[in-house]
Amino acid sequence: MQRYYFYQSINRKIIPVEEEDINKKAHEILNQMKKQEIIKTLPKRFINNWNDVSLYHPSGVLEKATAIILDPSDGAYSIKNKLNHLTGKEWTLFIKSWFVFDALHSDLKEEKLITQKFELNSEEHPATYSPTMISNFIKFFTKEGETVFDPFNGIGTTLVACDRTDRKGIGVELNKKYCQITKSRTKQKIIHGSSENLKNIFKKNKIKNIDFSISSPPYWNILQRSTKNFKKSRSEKNLDVQYSETLDDIGNIESYEDFLEKLTNIYLSMFDILKKNGYLVVIIKNVKKNGKNYPLAWDLASRLSKKYVFRDELIWCQSKVGLAPFGYPSSYTSNIVHHYCLIFRKD
Repeated sequence: MQRYYFYQSINRKIIPVEEEDINKKAHEILNQMKKQEIIKTLPKRFINNWNDVSLYHPSGVLEKATAIILDPSDGAYSIKNKLNHLTGKEWTLFIKSWFVFDALHSDLKEEKLITQKFELNSEEHPATYSPTMISNFIKFFTKEGETVFDPFNGIGTTLVACDRTDRKGIGVELNKKYCQITKSRTKQKIIHGSSENLKNIFKKNKIKNIDFSISSPPYWNILQRSTKNFKKSRSEKNLDVQYSETLDDIGNIESYEDFLEKLTNIYLSMFDILKKNGYLVVIIKNVKKNGKNYPLAWDLASRLSKKYVFRDELIWCQSKVGLAPFGYPSSYTSNIVHHYCLIFRKD
């Protein structure tokens, strides 16, 4: 089978350039590139399979080629990519403004096996989310080997996602039980403490440079005001109905304004240790209480925008959420099945 070292795009299809002299020059360029420092910044899948790598330029101009290809069906990777290790095709798939994601059976099974070691139900934590979903964010906003921070660690979803994507993870968690569960899931760094004390935590643990942060904080005191059936069913199974009982837990704050102020301050205290042009993603949603809507996601975005640059939002939709006829038959109210993934950058 003919080996091609240079590809171009015709009618949106990546095809090889067949001229022998061009392929010879492309091969020479790839051999030189292997000896340069740039090789260290490339994705491991390219480095480990360098003999199968080819150059790429959409118009077939070898002198302007700044992208490489391993598998044409996966798209081309630009060597100028400073943000992540994704090809242009993989990048495009991520940046649609909404996505549907429901917990995967494989993730739920892993969580169940871990919690059973502690003689706990796999639903012990009242609001877990999927390492698979978080892995997608980590792969977009970091490169292999970079550091990811989660100030609301829970039972370690973000750190497990770091394991899966070959990143370094650091998490802070207030609940000792959740810290122990995290330690059994991963060897990434978990720190027991309050996120309201992040500056001291950073100093004590010599944390100075974070490439990316992703987290899902408490949605105010949403667990304490959840439906009676939620509390009843979980209490009957001896499961947690709130993140913790301590007064240091911002998920136990009654006042909306007080909660919003403390949550804002937590993320602002991370500003100095986030690298320049580093991204911060907060997964949160607007909430309802006693018939009133609270625009939590929008209020938080507004406050954090005073220091971070609010870049955009991704809307995460869940399709397997039980629905109820709220408001029927007199007034409109929605079944909330979406969350806001707020994206900020330190410019």
